[in-house]
Amino acid sequence: MPAYNSRKWQLIACVLAIASHLTADRTLAAGGYKWVELGTLPGGSGVARGLSNNGEVAGRSGSLHGSGTHAFVWTPDRNSEDIRVLPGGEDSRAVSINTHGQVVGFSNTQTSLHAFIWTRQGGIQDLGLLAGDFGSKANAINDAGQVVGSSSGPRGIRAFIWTEGGGMQELVPLPGATYTEALGVNNLGDVVGTSGTSQIRHAVLWSSTGGIEDLGVLPNDASSAANAINDAGEVVGASVGPYGSRAFIWTRSQGMHDLGALAGMSETEALAINKGGDVVGTSGDKVNVRGFLWSRTAGIQDLNALVPKNFPVVLEGGFGINDQGQIIAIGNIMNMPGQNRTGAQVHHSSPIRMFLLTHE
Repeated sequence: MPAYNSRKWQLIACVLAIASHLTADRTLAAGGYKWVELGTLPGGSGVARGLSNNGEVAGRSGSLHGSGTHAFVWTPDRNSEDIRVLPGGEDSRAVSINTHGQVVGFSNTQTSLHAFIWTRQGGIQDLGLLAGDFGSKANAINDAGQVVGSSSGPRGIRAFIWTEGGGMQELVPLPGATYTEALGVNNLGDVVGTSGTSQIRHAVLWSSTGGIEDLGVLPNDASSAANAINDAGEVVGASVGPYGSRAFIWTRSQGMHDLGALAGMSETEALAINKGGDVVGTSGDKVNVRGFLWSRTAGIQDLNALVPKNFPVVLEGGFGINDQGQIIAIGNIMNMPGQNRTGAQVHHSSPIRMFLLTHE
C-alpha cells in the first residue's frame, strides 16, 4: 500500500500543477451563479485556499514557477493585498481566514518554514514552534482566533493548537503515531486532521470536550485524513486505498460515507464543508481534474455544470464554501479551440485563475 503522504495530496497536487489568467473582477450572472475573478499579485497566478463567511478570501499569488510567491488577502473593496513574508523569508502561503479578517498560513524564514497569523492592524506575526522543533505550518483558524496546524522536528510531525493567550500547545496523537497534523477547526474548538505513521494514517477528531478520536477509513482502505469540520460536527476529507483517494463525510450518528465521484473520474478529495453540510472538493483521473459540489439533496455535481456555458475556464477544484454558499474555486484554460468544458484537457503550465462563485 502506498504511503498516505504520497497519495493524500496527489489529487490536489495535480490541481495546483495545472492552471490560467484573465481580467480580474469580472462578474456574470447566469447558470445559477454569478462569478468574480480574483485579482492576482504580480506574476499573474494564484491559488485561493481560505474563504470567510463575509466573503473574504486568502491564498497565495505570484509566479507560476519559482520563488517570489506571497500570501494574499482579497476583499471586495480592497481586492488583492500582499501579506508579504516573515523576516528573512522569500515565499509565503495563506490557507485560512476568519470573519474578523485574521489570516493564517506559513512563510519561510532564514532557516525554515514558520506558521504565521496576519491582521491588517498588526501585520504578519510568527507563531513559533513546539519545543525542540525547527518548522511549523498553520492550516486553519476559527472565529475565536484558535489556530491549528503542525510543527516538525526530531520527534516527527506534531499537531498543534495556538491561542493568543496560551501560545502553541501540542494535540495528543494516536498511540504510536509519529505523524500528526491538524487540518481544520470549527467555531466550537473541535479540531480535525490525521494521525499515524509514515505509511498508515487515520482521520482524527479532537473534541473540545474530550481527547482524540479515530474516525477510521472507508471499507477496504488503509489511510485517511480529515480536512474540515463544521459547527454541526460533520467532518469531510479523503480515504485512500487500492482504488485511490475517495472523498468522505463523517457524522457521529452515521460514521464515514463515500461521497462518490464525478462521471468518469477515479479519485476525489473533499476539502471544505459549510454549516448546511454542503461540500466542495476536487475529482479527477490521470488526465482531467474537476471541481465538485456535493449536497445531500443533489449528490455530487461538477462545478463546471453550475456555471454558464461560456465560462472561460475549466474549474479544477473547489477549495472553500462558506455558510452563505459562496465557493472559491480555481481553474485553467482549455488547451484547444472548440473543446468543451466536460471533455477538455487543460494546460499544465498556465497561470492558475481564481474565482469566487455566488449563487443567485
